[in-house]
Parts: sequence; C-alpha cells; structure tokens
Amino acid sequence: MAPVSGSIAEAQQATICVVAGDPRERESLSHLLSHLQHPVSAFASAEALLEEVDPTHIGVLVVDLELPGQGGVELLQALRARGCPAPTIMLAGESDVATAVGAIRAGAIDFIQKPVIDRILLRRVRDALEQQPAA
Repeated sequence: MAPVSGSIAEAQQATICVVAGDPRERESLSHLLSHLQHPVSAFASAEALLEEVDPTHIGVLVVDLELPGQGGVELLQALRARGCPAPTIMLAGESDVATAVGAIRAGAIDFIQKPVIDRILLRRVRDALEQQPAA
C-alpha cells in the first residue's frame, strides 16, 4: 500500500507515480518503491494518470511500455506536451532496440527489461529522485 500523504514533509517530497496495467505488477512496484520513503501513487492506465494527477507534481514516473489503451510512449509524449519534466523510467517485457530508442527519444531517462531486478529499479529511481530540484 502506498504511504498516505498529508504531512508537510510529504507534501515537499517528490511523488513516484507508477503506471502498470497488471494489478499484481502495479502493487508489487508500488510496494517496492515505497521503500524509498517517498509517496507512491499507482495507476492502471495512462488515461487514469492523466485524469487524476497534475503532471507538474510528478517527481519520477515508472511506466510500463504496454498499457491498456494509450501506451507508455504515448503517455510520456502527452506528459511532455503538458509541461511535465519528470524523469521517466520505462519498463518493457518484450522489446527490441528500436522500441528502447523510441522511448528514449520520447524523453525516458531509462529503459529496463522485465522481469525487473528490484535493486536495479530502486537504484535508478533513487538516482532520478536525487536529480530533482529541492522543493
């Protein structure tokens, strides 16, 4: 379960947003990333994130390439068009070099093949959080 927001300290922390269509994967990623001591919000689709979140308040985005409806690359393009500068880590099950290059060109800072190795994802998200300007 994601940490509950509300304190002043949490309000100043960058929120990690997870977008994954599979409920077990979404819950697993949310639980793992909650160890970084930042608020984590999880969404089942690109459309859900776009409807519920102000894109300028996303600290780091972890998004599955394959989503129901709008895909991960399209989500990233939509967020960039809305002024979202959040570092984005793209996760992919089956992909090729062209797919990875497309995600990087769309603005992803990293592309991780699934199954995800926990320590690698944690390190990459931590690095992205550290690059964020102080609130």
